[in-house]
Amino acid sequence: MYILALETTGRNGSAAVIDEAGVCVSSSSSEEMNHLKDIITLTDECLRKRSISTSELTHIAASIGPGSFTGIRIGVTTARAMAQVLGLPCVSVRTLESMACAAVPYAKESGADQICTIINARRHQTYAALWDAGASDDLEPQRQYMIEEMLDLVRARGGRTIFTGDGIDAYETIIRERLDGTDYLFAPEEIRYQSAASAAVIARRKVLAGEVLRYDELLPDYMRKSEAEMRLEAGTLSRKIRG
Repeated sequence: MYILALETTGRNGSAAVIDEAGVCVSSSSSEEMNHLKDIITLTDECLRKRSISTSELTHIAASIGPGSFTGIRIGVTTARAMAQVLGLPCVSVRTLESMACAAVPYAKESGADQICTIINARRHQTYAALWDAGASDDLEPQRQYMIEEMLDLVRARGGRTIFTGDGIDAYETIIRERLDGTDYLFAPEEIRYQSAASAAVIARRKVLAGEVLRYDELLPDYMRKSEAEMRLEAGTLSRKIRG
């Protein structure tokens, strides 16, 4: 079993290949938001590291979001196309779950009770969830939250919380002010952002559990409408754009 996992929902794209035993290799782009150009190159790098060809892949996995709308589309479309051409099943990986998975070892090492995954959605908005640090079950469901709302939920639960995701970069001041006197830590930068390696770990679990999809069943999870869609509904989209 060789699963190719693609991660394009954040600033830096990555790819990973994991086998049935859990041995994983990965490659990451050093350039931000260059997913369309880099994702095939990163895939080839992973295949070379494992000394395998595309014909030896058994599954294609993609991080489906939330995150960058354009990035999500690139990753899901690439995964679907590869799966269709190679005749392989797909695996859908929720981005926030993948991020929580990457933070679990640090959370256990730090004696944390829960992991808060937060992706910046701008204007005090986040895509977020709160996870049990031991079982990786979501204590607060994955959805769009105002940052203040999620922080209030963290405070209400008590215990030690590990924060991870680029929401730290955007809202660190708000987090520090609102959680003053609360026990929390920020995940180190090397595990803070989206990673194909952690997406591959989730994908392997799902494959072993028989949770696979046809290529046309692999769908993005934007978690909200695009700004253009919201403006169109509100009647504020430019007439030139609407045609």
